[in-house]
Amino acid sequence: MAIADRITSEVCLNRTHRALLDKISLFDLGMGIAEQKIKKTPLVFDQKTSLLEDQITHLQNVNVSLVQENAILNKQLSTLERKLHKIGDAEEQRDWLLDELTNKIAMIGDIRTDLLKRERLSAIGELSSRLAHDLRNPLAIILNTIDLIKMKYDGKLPPDILKQFLIIDRATSRMTFQLDEVLNFVRNAPLDIKKNSLLDIIQSSLYRIVIPDNVVLCLPKNDVDIYCDSRKVEAALSNLVMNAIQAIENEGDVIIRVVDYESTVQIDIEDSGPGMSEQTLKKIFEPLFTTKSRGTGLGLATVKNMVDEHHGDIKVSLNPTTFSVTLPKNLRIPSPPSMSS
Repeated sequence: MAIADRITSEVCLNRTHRALLDKISLFDLGMGIAEQKIKKTPLVFDQKTSLLEDQITHLQNVNVSLVQENAILNKQLSTLERKLHKIGDAEEQRDWLLDELTNKIAMIGDIRTDLLKRERLSAIGELSSRLAHDLRNPLAIILNTIDLIKMKYDGKLPPDILKQFLIIDRATSRMTFQLDEVLNFVRNAPLDIKKNSLLDIIQSSLYRIVIPDNVVLCLPKNDVDIYCDSRKVEAALSNLVMNAIQAIENEGDVIIRVVDYESTVQIDIEDSGPGMSEQTLKKIFEPLFTTKSRGTGLGLATVKNMVDEHHGDIKVSLNPTTFSVTLPKNLRIPSPPSMSS
C-alpha cells in the first residue's frame, strides 16, 4: 500500500510539475508577446509624434502666412482709411466751395438788384427833381394869392368861400410837403452842423405841416442842446409826425417825447393808430415803398438817410407804433484838409 501510494503521489507530482511547466511556458510565451508589443509601441508613438510635429510645423507656417497677410491687409486698410479721409476732406472742401459759390451768386444777384434799383431811383430822382422845381413856383403863387385875398377881404368873405380857401390851402400844403419829400430825398447837400435847441427844431417841424383839428398833439417839455443840421432834422421830424397823423387817419393822439442820455438824445414819436404788419415793418424804410394811396414812398427813406448822415439810429416798435430816432448830441464833421497840408 505504501508503494502504491508513493507511486500515486509521484504521478501526481509529475502531473503537477508538467502543468507548472506548461504554465511557465505559457507565461514565457505571453511575456514574449508582451515584449514584442512593448518593442513595437515606441515605434508607433514616434510615428504619431513625428506626424504631430509635422502638423504643428504646418500650422506654424500657416500662422506665419496669415500674420503676413494680416499685415498686408492692415496696410491696405490704413491706405484706404487715408484715402477715405482725403475723400472726406475733399467732400468738405467741395461743400464749402458750393456754399461759397451759392453765397457769391446770391451776393451778385443782390448787387445787381441794388444797381438796378439805384439806376431806377437815379432816373426817378432826376425827373422828380425837375418836376418838383417846376411845381413849387405855381404852388407858391396859389398860396400867396389866397393869402392876399384873405388879407384884402378880411371879414368880408362868406363862410363857404373861406371853407373852399381852407381846402385849397390844405391841398397845396400837402402837395408842397410831398414835393419837399422828393427834393429832400434827391438832394445830397453836405451837413451844416450848428448848435441848436431840439425843442425849437420840433416846433419848426410842426410849422411845415397842417395838424387836423381831431388830432391831439402832445409835445415834450424838456429841451436838449444838440449839434446837427437843423433843416434836415426838421424835415425828418415833419415826415415822422405826418406819417403818424396819416396812421391815425386824422383822428387820435400823437405823442412826442425827448429822452436825454449822456452822449445821445432819443426822440420818440408815438401814435394811437392800428399799427402795421411785420411784412410792412421789414420794408418801411425802402425807397418808393408805401402803403398809402397818395404817398410818394420817399418820406421814411428820407428820414433814414438823415439819421445815417448824422451817424444816428432809427427803430420802430409796435403796440403802440413808435418811431425812435437816436442822434449824437455832439456831432462833429471833420473839416476838409487845407491846400497847404
